[in-house]
Amino acid sequence: MPSARQSEFVNLPFQEKLEFLYGLPARQKRDLILASPEAERLVQSFAPDTLFYTLKEIGVADAGDLLSMAVPEQVRWLFDLDCWDKDRPNFKRMREWIEALAESGRKRMAEGLMELDLELVALLLRRYLRVYRLEDPQTLPEAPSDRFVQFDEHYLIEFTRYDTLGAHIQEFLEEAFERDYNYFTSLMEEIYWGVEAELEEQAYQFRSARLADRGFPDYFDAQDVFAYVNPQRFLEIRRSYPAPSRTDLPDEGDLVPPDMAPVTADSDHSLFNTALTAGFAAQGKRQLRSEMAMVTNQLLVARAVDFGDLDAVRVSVEMTHDYLNLALEHLAGGELRAAIEHLRDTHLKLLFRLGVSLTIDLRKRAEEVVGRLGLEAGAARDIAYLDSPYREALAGFLERQPRFYAALDRGGSMAMRDFRSMRDLHLAYGLLEQIAAMPELFRSLLALDLAAPGFRAAVAGHEIRLSQVLLTALARWAMDRQTSIDPIEPERLGEMRDAIMTRTGPPYELRPEFERRVDELLDERLDETVRKRAAGFVGSCLNLIRDDLAGLDPSAPIDPRFIRAVMIRRG
Repeated sequence: MPSARQSEFVNLPFQEKLEFLYGLPARQKRDLILASPEAERLVQSFAPDTLFYTLKEIGVADAGDLLSMAVPEQVRWLFDLDCWDKDRPNFKRMREWIEALAESGRKRMAEGLMELDLELVALLLRRYLRVYRLEDPQTLPEAPSDRFVQFDEHYLIEFTRYDTLGAHIQEFLEEAFERDYNYFTSLMEEIYWGVEAELEEQAYQFRSARLADRGFPDYFDAQDVFAYVNPQRFLEIRRSYPAPSRTDLPDEGDLVPPDMAPVTADSDHSLFNTALTAGFAAQGKRQLRSEMAMVTNQLLVARAVDFGDLDAVRVSVEMTHDYLNLALEHLAGGELRAAIEHLRDTHLKLLFRLGVSLTIDLRKRAEEVVGRLGLEAGAARDIAYLDSPYREALAGFLERQPRFYAALDRGGSMAMRDFRSMRDLHLAYGLLEQIAAMPELFRSLLALDLAAPGFRAAVAGHEIRLSQVLLTALARWAMDRQTSIDPIEPERLGEMRDAIMTRTGPPYELRPEFERRVDELLDERLDETVRKRAAGFVGSCLNLIRDDLAGLDPSAPIDPRFIRAVMIRRG
């Protein structure tokens, strides 16, 4: 008995059925299609790309019911998108699709395979059979065998490999022979005469031309999706482009992933999605989704993503959304009305490039900061003496395609991700300002030059963090009124704890007297600008020593093995 949702779907007009299917999970989409009396028409109305991602999400092995309704042109696109590793055919995936096609019968299978480039079919069949020309007796095998098949007086076919696909290949040959003898003879000649490398190159060129027609540019041409555009001059640059009409774009299903996008868990309420929903009618939404898909297509090619790797495709879809949202927030200042206007006036590829360029500017700033530490940006992917999260975040900012360290965000994970919003950028620039202030902080407070080779040599291999250096000096100041960075003697750890922490608790807190002394020291040795810029780092260091000592009983001895916030003298 059909569900209420299926009954509702069946009663919709055809065009509304297509709209209803938009964005549904693949298996729900399949169930609704199969429940409709117009199932075959629905499948054949899908752009080949949309059908491809639907079938891949279901799983090729379980996709035979929908695949049996596809037209041959759609089948060719399935092979174009899934059966290549860069410029080489992927015969394993070809076998998977042929086995799925075979479930719908030899007629449907033959129709689909005969739509493929002859060169590609010849390359596959060469792995299963050898062709002999009967008019060349000297090339014929000497003894008859049950491995031989003959359809006419011109060719003898020897099957050289037997697996689950072998029977389907024989059925395909029989159907091709009966259906189109000219096709059959052309295939036999390609198998007999063809040179492997030339067949591959020809099939690849045919495929590349079709991909280009559908918005998948050449790899090198695709790189311009990452081309820098000056954010300070963006509005001026935008005026040099024709205003987007979007009326010449294909329908929403004609490009790769519009019904997979956006898939970022946090993106539903992004400014981009809100502006798209609030500012455009149905046709405008379809056009913008198609334009977004065109950008994603170019991104897939530029990043050399395997179209059949759904996880990698989703990452690229997420990246498209994230950079578009970042750029739109930058232009609109978070205001919805302004965002809608910018979305109407800006080509999405140009908007994407703006999002990329904002992160490139961040990377340039990160490289300047690294230079102040006396390091080359290219050799500074992991600065060991920086504390977490400064070390990880800076490494992400310095990547060729800058990444955001999610731990900087409230409740963020420890993973790297794309920049999604201006808040991410503000957090990143704030953290860079703290790192940029560190050389002056340590120079003014401790007469220590972080950019000097001698400093790097002194800390190399010792797993020393800047927080430990600063906190050791502050602990010495609390005990001895000296800002020495000599490691604390183990026997003085109890004295250090009493100088820094309260005795009432638990939990124990930093002593107000200690915090007052730290403030006085900073006021005395730092100018106001440096102090403000370094405040975040100093505050994080004080939190570290508080957390390190907060659970320790003041009356019990301190085991130096469990103290991490300060440097402790060995022995």
